[in-house]
Amino acid sequence: MASKLTLKKIVDEFDMKVLSGNDRLTTNTVNVYGLNRAGLELTGFFIPGSNNSRRIVLLSSKESAYISQFNEETRSAKYDALMQEGIPGIIITQKYGDVDTITKVAKKHDFPLMQVNVSSTSEFTQKILDYFDNFFAPTQEVHGSLVNIYGQGVLITGKSGIGKSEMVIELVKSNHLFVGDDRIIITNKSSILYGKSSPVLQNLIEVRGIGIMDMAKTNGYQSIMDITTIDLVVDLFQWDGSKEDTSERLDSTYDKTDILGVKVPYIRIPVSSGRNVSTIVEAAVSQLKLVKSGNAENIVELMDKRITQEQEEESGN
Repeated sequence: MASKLTLKKIVDEFDMKVLSGNDRLTTNTVNVYGLNRAGLELTGFFIPGSNNSRRIVLLSSKESAYISQFNEETRSAKYDALMQEGIPGIIITQKYGDVDTITKVAKKHDFPLMQVNVSSTSEFTQKILDYFDNFFAPTQEVHGSLVNIYGQGVLITGKSGIGKSEMVIELVKSNHLFVGDDRIIITNKSSILYGKSSPVLQNLIEVRGIGIMDMAKTNGYQSIMDITTIDLVVDLFQWDGSKEDTSERLDSTYDKTDILGVKVPYIRIPVSSGRNVSTIVEAAVSQLKLVKSGNAENIVELMDKRITQEQEEESGN
């Protein structure tokens, strides 16, 4: 978890109205991912030690319809039991009808009670869970450069000094988007990898012989992308030409590398003097997009077919 998720951060992010427990917003933290609609808990059913007792609670129209069946004394008792279950706080939407009673009980306990005005409870749920991902999603920092080429995020790795940064500059000059250099933070959100620059190095790139450059100022902010999915990993390695090139040839299948439990297409590209590697990477991304579209042909089968056809034509003559 990158940092503590306090109720204050949630209140500020979603412009919530604080009905009670304002002084506890900075001390109460959300330590478990997810929201609990607390339907069972309002019936009086609690699971000891369950994660649900530590998730933040969301109450909306469904819970309001249930709780409205009871008199005020019973409703107060149910709220009282819920607030003593160790949950960090309660969020109610504008669709929740019993605001006065729940607020009265919350103030008795100085318990954090927040109200959010949203048009759709399900849409708000998705938005707040996306926000939670920033704090709970698995992360990893890697050494490399990250660019977005033709809408595909490409993580470029390789030994220091092999020319990653120089190649990135060439790609940006070709109207591709710069995301980060040197320290890339990768996050797994629902089995999709997202990459961004370390905040310390945002928009910065170090080029040997020149030093550190600010890509936003040298190329314009239109060349910058804050975050991108990671769709391809390109590993650069030195090749002097005297040895056999053992790198894989691109086809309709790719090798895969594991990042935070997600398998990502992976290719190795040899780097040698006079070779325009940035153009090769562009071609690799174009091939990847073709494969993703389902229109890529199996090149080996295609060549076999052509050879067979050529042989038949020759034998016919």
